[in-house]
Amino acid sequence: MKILVFSDSHGNFKAINDALELHHGEADLVIFLGDGARDISLIEEKYPSLAIFKVKGNCDFMCEHPTKSILNLDGVRILVTHGHEYDVKYSLNKIMYTGFENELDAVLFGHTHQPLDTVERLNERSLRLFNPGSIGMGKTYGVIDIINGVLITNIARL
Repeated sequence: MKILVFSDSHGNFKAINDALELHHGEADLVIFLGDGARDISLIEEKYPSLAIFKVKGNCDFMCEHPTKSILNLDGVRILVTHGHEYDVKYSLNKIMYTGFENELDAVLFGHTHQPLDTVERLNERSLRLFNPGSIGMGKTYGVIDIINGVLITNIARL
């Protein structure tokens, strides 16, 4: 399964579209981590057959998307959130411990506009923290492959 992960487009629909065109329809799923609800709506209109999961960011006013969700993708448990409710601009502790407490394999978040791809360990457990950065400003996004229950993450740049 190939997943493209976008966050923080802030009105830059073109950047998301350009990244999708680079991958020539090879994505099985797009995950949008918030702050650009209108942009992802335009993507849904342009690519109606594309599977898209989206959450609401702190700048997505008048938006009905959830603020977080736990997805089970090919046996990998992932928290998907924008990150502002976990104060990720100041510390990763809240979001990291949420991941460990819920026995997750990964947490995908945005909000900081800074790409991050790291693994944290607590006792015998490991948790991947993944932030694709800002597609709208820094032109970065995530490419995730799940192969036989293993998560392979990459930060890509337009």
